[in-house]
Amino acid sequence: MSYQTAYRSRYRRHRRRRRNSHWGVLIALILVIVIAIPVAFHIVKGISGAVFGGSQNQLVLQMDNGKALLGDDVVDLGSAAPFRDQNGNAYVPVKPVCDNLDFSLTWDQATKTITVGDNKLTVQAQVDSTSLRVNEAAQTMAIAPRLSDGTAYVPAKEFCQALSLQVNDLGSGQGDLVVLTKSKKELKEDKLNEIAEKALEKLGPSRQTLQQTSILMRVGSDKLVRGGQSAQMVQDGERLGAAVIEQDGLRYVPLKAAITTLGGTAEFDGSAEWTVNYDGIQSTVRDNAKTKVGGDRVKGDEIKVHTDENGRFYVSAPLFAALVGRSYTDLADEEGTFAFTQGSLEGFDSQKAYLDTMKSALTDAVGGDIPEADVYVALTFDDGPTGATDTYPNGYTATLLEELKKRNVHATFFMCGYRIKDFHSHMEQYLANGHELGNHTMTHPMSRLTHLDAATVRDEVESNSELIESYTGQKPTVMRPVGGGVNDTVKEQMKALGLPIINWSVDTLDWSTKTDPESVKDHIVNEVEDGDIVLMHDIWQGTLPGVLAAIDELQSRTDKTYAFVTVSELAAVKGITLEPGMVYSSLSDATVQAIEDGTYKENIFD
Repeated sequence: MSYQTAYRSRYRRHRRRRRNSHWGVLIALILVIVIAIPVAFHIVKGISGAVFGGSQNQLVLQMDNGKALLGDDVVDLGSAAPFRDQNGNAYVPVKPVCDNLDFSLTWDQATKTITVGDNKLTVQAQVDSTSLRVNEAAQTMAIAPRLSDGTAYVPAKEFCQALSLQVNDLGSGQGDLVVLTKSKKELKEDKLNEIAEKALEKLGPSRQTLQQTSILMRVGSDKLVRGGQSAQMVQDGERLGAAVIEQDGLRYVPLKAAITTLGGTAEFDGSAEWTVNYDGIQSTVRDNAKTKVGGDRVKGDEIKVHTDENGRFYVSAPLFAALVGRSYTDLADEEGTFAFTQGSLEGFDSQKAYLDTMKSALTDAVGGDIPEADVYVALTFDDGPTGATDTYPNGYTATLLEELKKRNVHATFFMCGYRIKDFHSHMEQYLANGHELGNHTMTHPMSRLTHLDAATVRDEVESNSELIESYTGQKPTVMRPVGGGVNDTVKEQMKALGLPIINWSVDTLDWSTKTDPESVKDHIVNEVEDGDIVLMHDIWQGTLPGVLAAIDELQSRTDKTYAFVTVSELAAVKGITLEPGMVYSSLSDATVQAIEDGTYKENIFD
């Protein structure tokens, strides 16, 4: 092989090696760039965040929520939840704000002074004072910082702006949020909407949204709570409500009563299908649980229906949730309370706890076998119990209880403790027969409670409640003052003891006639109207035959139907809750309307 041939051969191999080397360098350079770009991006992002206020310098607080959003992370504020005052001003807890946005905080307990700052800025304010000092400059705020349960709160807008924070207060329509950021650049509407959407996804709905949009129910209650207001679930033409039931671990809602109460319609075709219209959406539910909402099939193991012995149609709570376009949330309490909310509350314990505070309005449904009636009357008996007499050897009050039971009549007994001590052999019959326990003081002071001091009033009632509980297993739910006498002291003490004050609208005057049954009968037959509370005493010989004769006559009438109920049952029939310390003399429709309108005036005399 010639020299030139050999040279050319070596030259070609050398050029190939150089070309291969160039390719390797190029590939290595590409790899470095690929790795460097995201690293550089994060570095630049971090620098820009520090300079311009990135997400790590942004804190989103929600009113009445103990959680907040710091950047993309949920942080715990402990018990220091932000709130609004009665004028809608937002207050934020100063310590969590400082901790999460890297401000220093000094608290002077002696002077209740808050000092917040960083290297360039110092802001100082005092609890209950509108004075504000920013570095050396004095300013005035419209509202003052507050101290609540040991936590210092500052006005979100003025105090945080003094710290050079950008403050955006988003109202209830955007989740009731306050956005605090160190960014100097104004956040535009689309960016705020994005922030609000992310915050609601991680913090859950606001309390205001929950109150306005949620529906609350409970097993055994014929009430529902919507918009913070209680309403009774009643079907067309009925006065008694339809209660939520539970069987096989599943809650069932009375379809027609619930949908009607919520403003929708539920109509049965007479064969096998219900048509439901609610909030602009039409649904169908068949008696085999096949359900379509807006034309789409609803499936699931808990999509079930039930028809009770009275022919009332129920749907499972998850099925009802689909019909009203909400999520079903079991609040997991002992009472069986649950809610229908716009969006799931899974993982939002604070919101569940808030809904749980609203359940007190879900009172028990009217129990027993109370019939539908045109006229509901509460019969009440004071001053007893009474023992055996010549005419009633088995006991006067005990005989009255048995006779009322035969007539399916419930009554309220306002008992005196000093008489219970002597005549208590029948005490278990009150609750067993569907009657209501009432408190009429321990000693029946003839001076009336209005002439006693607060401590004596409380002892008269509280000691009697404890005595009644010792014999019946339950404390009284209502009380009647001696002679109906009420003043502010009586009202305050009864409110503290949790007892509504029940007087009367029809007086049979049996305390005056004593042995005249015809007089008792005539007063009841001729005077009672729907919602009346009738005063009697189970200690006079004329009362028992007189009241029984009146019941028999009214129950035999064909022009109207009468039902005799306890005071609390009467209130339930009327759809109201008896408030402790309030005086009720009647529960007529006019009284109920006045209560609902806020114009109710108590009939008080001493």
